[in-house]
Amino acid sequence: MGMLDDVKVLDFCTNAAGPVASAEMADYGAQVIKIESMDGGPERTYVPILEGKSLTHAWVNRGKKSVTLNLKDPRGVEIVKKLAKNADVLIESNRPGVMDRLGLGYKDLKEINPKLIYCSLTAFGQTGPYAQNPGFDMMGQALSGMMSITGEKGGKPLKHGIALADYFGGFNAFAAVMTALHYQRRTGKGQYIDVSLIQGMIHLNSTIDRLNDGVLCQPNGNHHSGLCPFGCFNTDRGESVIICAPSAKAWETVAAAMDRPDFLTDPEYNTINARVKNMDRIIGEIEAWLSSFPSLKEACERMTQYHMPYCMVNNDQQVVEDPQVKHMGYIVQAPTADDIKQPTYQTRGCNALFSEAPGEIRKAATLGQHNHEVLEELGYGPEEIDQMMEEFRQKLKK
Repeated sequence: MGMLDDVKVLDFCTNAAGPVASAEMADYGAQVIKIESMDGGPERTYVPILEGKSLTHAWVNRGKKSVTLNLKDPRGVEIVKKLAKNADVLIESNRPGVMDRLGLGYKDLKEINPKLIYCSLTAFGQTGPYAQNPGFDMMGQALSGMMSITGEKGGKPLKHGIALADYFGGFNAFAAVMTALHYQRRTGKGQYIDVSLIQGMIHLNSTIDRLNDGVLCQPNGNHHSGLCPFGCFNTDRGESVIICAPSAKAWETVAAAMDRPDFLTDPEYNTINARVKNMDRIIGEIEAWLSSFPSLKEACERMTQYHMPYCMVNNDQQVVEDPQVKHMGYIVQAPTADDIKQPTYQTRGCNALFSEAPGEIRKAATLGQHNHEVLEELGYGPEEIDQMMEEFRQKLKK
């Protein structure tokens, strides 16, 4: 039994952020009905591709039922209203005002179902000077200040290597909906939730707090601007390792491993402020020490012996093979959709490990796979559904 198996969700999201939120709900048992356009959302075309089908779609739409509707047709709107009557959650990622114009905004559906939790996920929020602008992940990273502090020291702004704003935005919406769901269960009241990518990125950007010190942070490469040693260190052979020693106790392990007792007495090394001031020198000394070993393996053995806080810099393949990741069982073989012959694909597991009711990564749906199942439960006949779908398609072409 899934922890959310009594929760019904309507998903009107495309791309990544919104679908990630509802997919998290599906992992823990929620019944998620994804309302798609007649030709499907753009995420059905995103790489990686297996047998001509998107594995991004398989991931962000896992565990959901797919129903295709033309919402410019009054019958499509009527179907949504019937589904909303018994839904707990609706999540949508359209530009502000789109759902209102369709007659499916929060005020419209609240009249039908006062318990409905209605979550809108956009790049910039529902109101304000940017609200109607098209928005994407990279814009959230840029406007939040995140890109201004990312990059080589003295270099130009750099985006994160993944769609950070999208994926965190999805988790942010998931957390907001779960909070509202708890309130709904206690009070019987639904509510409207406005979640934006820029808000999520600003929440992550802790360097904004440095403005209280009068400090405007700049890119500092692979090293923390206010802690030392705290970053990525390289050998002269191009090998890399992370070393993080922000506390006095951790710094003692560095001094012991490197056989440098002066690190604990020299005023240019023995406080965090002094080490930050002399960061370039300390980085050079640590990298020279790492390079003195025949290979990084021997250096790591030494660091392990002295309990230094360090780890390797894994590439994607090394993540899959990492002993800790294997122990956690976090990389799984998930089922593919019914239109792919290969039965499984390698992907990430559920976001947390629960002892009583673990989640499950389930298969994504083919486009419109559940039209009959869902609409027949609303009282539509099989032939009526087929005819309506054909008319929806024809109307879309006009």
